[in-house]
Amino acid sequence: MNFELSETQKQYKAEIYHFSKQNLNDVTRLNSFPKDLWEKISGFGLNGITIPEESGGLGESYLTAAICMEALGYSCENNGLIFVLTNHIWVALNIIDLYGTSAQKEKYLPSMLSGKKIGAFALTEADSGSDAMAMRSFAKKQQYGYELNGSKMFVSNGPIADIFIVVALTKQEPKEYTVFIVEKEFPGIKVGKEIEKMGLDCCPISEITFDRCLIPFENVLGKSGSGNIIMAEVLTWERCYEFAPHVGAMQRILDCCLKYVNERKQFGKYIKEFQAVSHIIADMQVAIELSRTLLYKVAWLKDQGKKAYKEAAIFKLFVSESYIKICQNAMQIFGAYGYTKEYGIERELRDAMACSIYSGTSAIQRNTIFQLFRSKLCLR
Repeated sequence: MNFELSETQKQYKAEIYHFSKQNLNDVTRLNSFPKDLWEKISGFGLNGITIPEESGGLGESYLTAAICMEALGYSCENNGLIFVLTNHIWVALNIIDLYGTSAQKEKYLPSMLSGKKIGAFALTEADSGSDAMAMRSFAKKQQYGYELNGSKMFVSNGPIADIFIVVALTKQEPKEYTVFIVEKEFPGIKVGKEIEKMGLDCCPISEITFDRCLIPFENVLGKSGSGNIIMAEVLTWERCYEFAPHVGAMQRILDCCLKYVNERKQFGKYIKEFQAVSHIIADMQVAIELSRTLLYKVAWLKDQGKKAYKEAAIFKLFVSESYIKICQNAMQIFGAYGYTKEYGIERELRDAMACSIYSGTSAIQRNTIFQLFRSKLCLR
């Protein structure tokens, strides 16, 4: 594993930094989904970072994609907008590219690559929560397709999505799950109102309900009954690439802290000279370096064609808890200023809190890691 950046990767980082600073950091646009900024970031081209060139993408490696996501997290302060993008790319567009038929790719990829249509992944249900396999949504096979009934809760991008990747039961005993591409315009689908939450305000979430929603046979993604396999893959992509920007965000917060401790004086000296402060800075740097190494390792494994279930769970757990801790430490360093809205630390902390919940709580990650370590079939 060689993680020294190539000239191409360095160029991507520089271009992302310049683009984000010029276009995405309007602090007055942090409270709701900004359609115009979405159009700008889609036009920049990151949507297709790993999509093959013949399908309209850039055809880059997964490691390069991870580096780009990290760079975006560093240079763009709008964590919610980034979460809209990573949901769209990694658990919608990417999944269609990996599992879709030629006809499905031809139909959906162009509009998703351009950002004209936004994707979302619908898995969680109100009653099942982290126990995704206990879902109740059921798709019954009919003459002209599948009739889907049920609901999905806390769907990121729900209120703004045009295309949903939906997992539902298609057989009760033994249970079989199937993944469907469901368009917002399909009869029987209803998007609930946006659910208010404490952070990531630019990424709206909602409930999605299906009442006799008819899905054509050609909208089955992968094989019927293969939903559990695709679900496992989706969660791996999600746990790696939706959390990759947090590595960059942590570095951005540390850089703010470094600037502050070199300017702020207390008791006649710069606060960087106090051991308590210097140790906090050191711990922040250690957490960032380890997070970055774990991220690059998962991406490298993906480039080698490995599953990386365990490694993705380890990265997600570590980066989630590190991000929250770094925000808390930053607030301690900034003191009362950190608690005010002016410096943005309190917003970073509110955004970070979602990390330990989304894509499986920290407890779920620990369960996953233990089960994979315990099994001799540690799928890589």
